[in-house]
Amino acid sequence: MNRLVDQLLRVARLDSVALDTSQTVDLTAVAEREISTLAPFALRKDCDIVLEHTGTPVMIKGNADAVGDALRNVIENAIVYGPPGGEVMVAVTTCGVIRIADRGPGIPVNQREQVFERFWRPRGERRTGAGLGLAIVHDIMTAHGDTVTIEDNPGGGAVFVLDFGKQAPP
Repeated sequence: MNRLVDQLLRVARLDSVALDTSQTVDLTAVAEREISTLAPFALRKDCDIVLEHTGTPVMIKGNADAVGDALRNVIENAIVYGPPGGEVMVAVTTCGVIRIADRGPGIPVNQREQVFERFWRPRGERRTGAGLGLAIVHDIMTAHGDTVTIEDNPGGGAVFVLDFGKQAPP
């Protein structure tokens, strides 16, 4: 219930207040922070989270808290939908792209736009959740003038691509 209320408040804030995206944000530091926060949850779900990065800051203009919210929502989903003993790979590139790969069931191409709609749930879905997490991710990326897309993971599963590349230094 707490998570649902928190998500509803985030949606309301994104709808009513312009997000200040003028801060300097280090995507590597945000990814490290969110992975540290989610590590106990991943451990309970028998899931490893791996962070791949160059070891250098990747700076963009944005809102660090909102970027963290977006990343956290995607990583949480990857943990929940991945198999026990699985792995979630988070890769931060120097061009300002964060890729989150899992080994879950994947997302059919015909549902890849729908998953970003508020309250959308796949038919027959038995897991809990209100269908707000990915809508929040989409809204945050849009507020930054950036994109979130979904690709197939070659080894099975999905890859969510948070592309802040237009803001990263050349």
